[in-house]
Amino acid sequence: MEENFNPVAQTRANYYTPGSPVQFVCVELLKGDVSGEHAVCLTFKNISRVTLTALEIHFKCKGVDGVILCEDKFEYRDLQVKPGELFGQDDAVFITAKAITSVDVTLCNVYNGKRVVHLDGIKRVRLPAPRRLAPELQKALEARMNRTGLKYQPQVFENGWYCACGAFHPTEEDTVYCSECGCDRILLQNALNTLLQPAAPADEMEMPLNAPAAPAAPAAVEEPTRIVGAAPAAPAAPVEEPTRVVGAPVYEPKADPIQPVSEPTRVLDASARAPLSGAAAADEGTRVIPARRPAPVRQPAPVEEDEEYEDSRDSVAEALIRWVPPITAILCAAIALCGFVYYQFVL
Repeated sequence: MEENFNPVAQTRANYYTPGSPVQFVCVELLKGDVSGEHAVCLTFKNISRVTLTALEIHFKCKGVDGVILCEDKFEYRDLQVKPGELFGQDDAVFITAKAITSVDVTLCNVYNGKRVVHLDGIKRVRLPAPRRLAPELQKALEARMNRTGLKYQPQVFENGWYCACGAFHPTEEDTVYCSECGCDRILLQNALNTLLQPAAPADEMEMPLNAPAAPAAPAAVEEPTRIVGAAPAAPAAPVEEPTRVVGAPVYEPKADPIQPVSEPTRVLDASARAPLSGAAAADEGTRVIPARRPAPVRQPAPVEEDEEYEDSRDSVAEALIRWVPPITAILCAAIALCGFVYYQFVL
């Protein structure tokens, strides 16, 4: 007699098998509507690029007191599981009337036609627990992604990534799409970041708008940068910046000696020219004239010396140019003649 089993509880796997083409996804506990017995169903996923035809596992079920209720092997035969598909959720591996608290699953062998991959020697890796989202953030994320069941925070690890639905995708799967809820990992993370970023600025912007009567107090607490810009008024700036005040008089004495050299002498001359005698004016002229004399006196002397020096050098150069070529030709001819006579008559 056939019996309907209704889902009672579901728990995702907290570990995965590195390098395996198939991964254990979750365990589901069903209860019969007639007998009341509990059926254990396991769900697996094909994360390879080929079609799987069979799978052999070893499972262990424990009761409330930690006693092992069943430990056995189970085989999934005549499968045609394509890449990315789930399977096994319709096959009960164990049925019991006792309550079950935990199920341990070990992958043994997986088949692709006649090809078999042995997984017994691969050490399983425990996964970190997914982080639960706040109820308000969960509803906002589900509304933005237009999906339900997004209860966890998306996370990326060295060995894979968690989707918001709680599904873990190992690096061997090599995908950014969740095979269970259909979410895109990048879009999902961007949507969550968008929901998290404006939360704090929105609260800060609402408070000054809701309290316009006393803008000084809230602005001082929430926006210190604005207070710093408004507090230093016109009289406060010169008081708090002594370097600018001190810097102005430092440059004034440097300008003073330049101005007194020309201006005070001119003022004294203009005001005292009447009482002073003509000797004062003569003295001023003598001071100015000697400053101009060195320029014309120094110029002609070096010019004449340079011309004489250049003339003497030119005469020597002309003599060398005139007599060196013929003397050189005569010496070469003499050397050649001596050599000819030596080889002809001496040797």
